[in-house]
Amino acid sequence: MDDFKKLTEQLLKIYINADSANDLGIENYFDENISLIGTGKHELYRNLQEFLESFKFDVKRRGKIRIEVRNLHQEEERLDDDHVLAYGTVDFVGLFKDGSSCFEMETRFTVIYKRANGKWLVQHLHQSAPDLEQMDGEEFPLTLGKQVKKTRQALQGLGTAYYHISRLNLKTKKVELVKRSRKMELDIKDNIADWDPQFKIIEGVIAEPFVQKYIDFFDLQTMAARLHNKESMSSEFKKKDGSWFLSMVVPQSYDKNGKVTSVLIANRDVTEEKLRELRQEEELREAKLKAECANKAKSSFLFNMSHDIRTPMNAIIGYADLASRHLKETEKLGRYLETIQICGERLLSLLSNVLDLARIENNKIEMEYDVSNVHENFENCVAMFQQLAESKNQTISLTEQIMYPYVYMDAPHLSEICFNIISNAIKYTNTGGTISCDVVQKSCEKDDWCNMIITITDNGIGMSEDFQKHIFEIFERERNSTVSHIEGSGIGMGITKKLVDLMDGTIEVKSKQGEGSIFTVTVPCRKASKEDSMMKKKSNLRNKNCLNGVRILLVEDNEINAEIATELLTEEGCIVETANDGVACIDMIEKADADYYKMILMDIQMPVMNGYDATLAIRKMKDTKKAGIPIIAMTANVFAEDIQKVLSVGMNAHVTKPVDMNILVPTMMKYL
Repeated sequence: MDDFKKLTEQLLKIYINADSANDLGIENYFDENISLIGTGKHELYRNLQEFLESFKFDVKRRGKIRIEVRNLHQEEERLDDDHVLAYGTVDFVGLFKDGSSCFEMETRFTVIYKRANGKWLVQHLHQSAPDLEQMDGEEFPLTLGKQVKKTRQALQGLGTAYYHISRLNLKTKKVELVKRSRKMELDIKDNIADWDPQFKIIEGVIAEPFVQKYIDFFDLQTMAARLHNKESMSSEFKKKDGSWFLSMVVPQSYDKNGKVTSVLIANRDVTEEKLRELRQEEELREAKLKAECANKAKSSFLFNMSHDIRTPMNAIIGYADLASRHLKETEKLGRYLETIQICGERLLSLLSNVLDLARIENNKIEMEYDVSNVHENFENCVAMFQQLAESKNQTISLTEQIMYPYVYMDAPHLSEICFNIISNAIKYTNTGGTISCDVVQKSCEKDDWCNMIITITDNGIGMSEDFQKHIFEIFERERNSTVSHIEGSGIGMGITKKLVDLMDGTIEVKSKQGEGSIFTVTVPCRKASKEDSMMKKKSNLRNKNCLNGVRILLVEDNEINAEIATELLTEEGCIVETANDGVACIDMIEKADADYYKMILMDIQMPVMNGYDATLAIRKMKDTKKAGIPIIAMTANVFAEDIQKVLSVGMNAHVTKPVDMNILVPTMMKYL
């Protein structure tokens, strides 16, 4: 066999070094019926030249680029006496004057050599840089010449990717079936037929929205022009049966003017990919909508929070300033301090709502059901608002129809639900209005269970019908506080709805503008006996011991927090010593006797050494009594993961700041 590798190398060198089509010497190397895949004869090196264009900036700086052929790998196959197929890969390497590399382009090629007049000419040439489709094995195989039987065999091997490949002559309008791997709508006998009738058959199975697109895509009058200087064109279509296919058209041969005269048509089933793409598009649309809603909600939240935080903060700063000027006027001072405390509690309530929301959204909140006295629980709940209602000359009342005085319920969270609704009722009811809370128990289908129905009614300003549809959405408010002069962040009712859902309950609202609102909350509760309640009370009584004389080590870096905690603990009878970081805490423990400190109240975020590391160091002390000292985290880190980390490093319990002595004292007693 002749040295075709040498021929290919010579051909490629001519190809890369020619400045124009005239330099190719077409008559010396190419058969007159040559098939140049993807481009016309005179655009043979368009791809390469475009590639070079991107390096112009380097050319200006470093001089003209020369191209070399490297790493030529070729395989050959004798098709018949006059035809040889050569295919493989080659690297086109661009070099600057100084020999440094500018680029390296790995390229595939396919050549068919034809024996004519005693020499081998190129009858087919295809050169392309690999792309993703090619790397996935989906490169469209192009014709190697009608007269070559091996061509058809090569095309038949594409059954896994394309279920139909046909050859279409644009001049004769004859379509020749090259391969098919499934039953098709076409009725081609003897593998050849007229195009128009076959096109009508296919057109009849295309889904209506895609019919015109299909007609335009396969318009033979314009196909040659649309394929000019293109390697291929493709489009997706949907059938009436719901399936999708991709149709690809690739130039196969050209006339002497470089105009496409025949094409290959290949169809590939893309139903699964298209449906996945459509699902992804739908998911993206939904995600975009959710993101837009979330962004809108966030903006609304920040706007409301900014105003509703500044309002009590302004009052706190203002009244603190007034208090400092009237230290000797006890009546005024008492009033100022009372207002400061109310504003502080309002800020804390706002922060608690935000944290509650975060816990609920992250599924970090758990319901804890315990025996509760129904009457006491709701009486205390309403009593907390008595003073606030009286300040607006409002009447607040409680009525009960209780069949089961004791039930198992999550009293704190049920109280929070009632707090949110009652506080809104007072807030949005004018001076002299009325608010009523009605508690009714009714039997339900489950044995030993009852439904607790809480109805809270007011004769306030009410809500529009449209807003009632959105009242339980987070950050939603019908009027912001700037317009209505009523404070609120818009998250309380969202939290209320989520808590009711966690209790497997329901919440409904009825309202009319100018007439007031009615909220009805229904939650299922397991019945309990009086004996269950007495056992709980006895358990609580056993824990109510005195803290007199108990020496506490308070580890706190903030002087104000340390001063407040020291005063509160001292009033409980404790002896308090302080350390301002973890290192000082460890030093004091090591120097003291084993029983000197009875407990450590540990802050978390501190300089030098934080509370986690200090606890770990204490737990590793050689003195077992010191290593086992009770440690309670007293911190502003209040998320579930914070509590979990506190316990994981060896602390005994977790208490949140600001300190509530009603919570801290029982917690301390538990470990003394």
